[in-house]
Amino acid sequence: MNREQAIIPLQGAMNCRDLGGYATEDGQVVRTGALFRSDRLSDLTEDDQAELATYGIRTIVDFRTKAESSRDPSRLWSGITSHVPLSVGDEIAQQHEFVERIKLGQIKAVSVADVSSSYLGMLSEYPEQFATFLNLVADLDNLPLLFHCTAGKDRTGIAAALVLEVCGVHRKTVLDDYEMTNQLRSERRIDQLRPEIEAAGISIEAIRPALSAPRESLLSLLDHIDLNYGSVFKYAVDALNVMPSQLETIQMNLVT
Repeated sequence: MNREQAIIPLQGAMNCRDLGGYATEDGQVVRTGALFRSDRLSDLTEDDQAELATYGIRTIVDFRTKAESSRDPSRLWSGITSHVPLSVGDEIAQQHEFVERIKLGQIKAVSVADVSSSYLGMLSEYPEQFATFLNLVADLDNLPLLFHCTAGKDRTGIAAALVLEVCGVHRKTVLDDYEMTNQLRSERRIDQLRPEIEAAGISIEAIRPALSAPRESLLSLLDHIDLNYGSVFKYAVDALNVMPSQLETIQMNLVT
């Protein structure tokens, strides 16, 4: 599966795709049709719902906060057996609140380093949520599984990187997957927000890192994990308290 084939074309979600088809370092491949990542599901049309139903998705994991999910409730479809909220809050990741703070003049610029710091903060503050996510993926009864947040780039990007690294996917590929958000969503979202951001006297370029998926931000996070734990696998065991057997089960479930 090439990456264009992995994209699920929807009217109400721009960043929905299959994580299958990626090669691992030992020459295997991540199984298609098992794990999907997306932006929010609140704007799905009936045609979108019908399309997603064809994938047989059983489990939805929602990393949005209660405020986000209450404001924009997901429009789910038939066949889903479990909807799991794993609330992860963050100033940059919660884009509605982030944009409102810009309009109020409380945020004037965001650097790539700020985004990296945000990612480290999310893992430090919400280890149980990311551990629960990995444990859910380890249970074959939960698959196929789709996970999402609002933009499908920050919280979802971290979760995707964790599971792809556990599966042994090449680091470059993990970063390429993260950057796909720029192609699918970020540039359109930036164009949508540009008038109101610039009306507040803020250059859109000054906050671009927060609205896009800068490769260096995820790379910095993964480098930090490597430096302190040796690998994402060891990080998941030592910092997230996920059993090694669970991570090995993820590999068995997702890698073929």
